[in-house]
Parts: sequence; C-alpha cells; structure tokens
Amino acid sequence: MIDAQRAGKGASTCVHYRTCPLCEATCGLEITMLGGQVLRIRGDRDDVFSKGHICPKGSTLKQLHEDADRLRRPPLRRGSAPTDSRWEEVSWDDAFAEIERRLTPIIDRCGRDAVAVYLGNPNVHNLAGMIYNRPSGLSPTRCSSVL
Repeated sequence: MIDAQRAGKGASTCVHYRTCPLCEATCGLEITMLGGQVLRIRGDRDDVFSKGHICPKGSTLKQLHEDADRLRRPPLRRGSAPTDSRWEEVSWDDAFAEIERRLTPIIDRCGRDAVAVYLGNPNVHNLAGMIYNRPSGLSPTRCSSVL
C-alpha cells in the first residue's frame, strides 16, 4: 500500500468510476487513487451491467498501468531501412503529424479506399467504437467484414 507521506504532503484519496477497456463486457470499475497512485481497482457495485463483478483481467489493471515496459508515449521509427533505423519516443502531436505527413500522399495518389481501419476486441463489440471511430466518408455499405 502507498501511504500519504510517500504520495505527497496533503494527498487524499479519490475514487474514479470508469469502464474497463479490456474486453466487450465493458465492466464498471471503481478506481481508488492516492496522490496519482492507484491504490485499488474493484468492480463498481452501482454499474447497471456488471453490478460490481470484474474478471481477473480487470482486477490487474493497476499492474498493467505501472508496468515498466508499458509504452507511455508513441514510438516512431527513424531511418528508411530496417537495418539502420531506430525507434524514438515522440509526443502525440509529433506522432499525428507524422501520420498525416505519410498518409496524405497515399490518399491523394490512390484515393480514400487506400486506407482502412481495423477494429478488434473490445471496439468491435462496443457501440461507441462504431460511433466515434468511424472515419468520415465511410459508410457501412462500403465496409466489409472478415470472418
């Protein structure tokens, strides 16, 4: 456990309610924090779907969040050939600028159908993924699913 002294002077606990992002069940989470540190993750008893239950994956989100190998910033490969390239952490603005720089010529040359979106678990089972992740100009009749 983290004590208030280690978390910072005057730190107090707060509880955040979120939806677990790990699968299509989208269980409700109750996340207790102290000074920016996760103290506990458990099921949200007031969640209308999961009613306080979460699976073993959801209960380990604290360890996933604190994993030393977890990517915290986008990596960008610098260099043209795989043998002389290197990976570098960049800001989100730089990552999106690089995506725009490289995708725009492809779309200009080959049209909008040259770029596709792949959605997997949990987005494919979540209505929000269909609403918010849908690229403009893409209609359901132009999408195909792979079985």
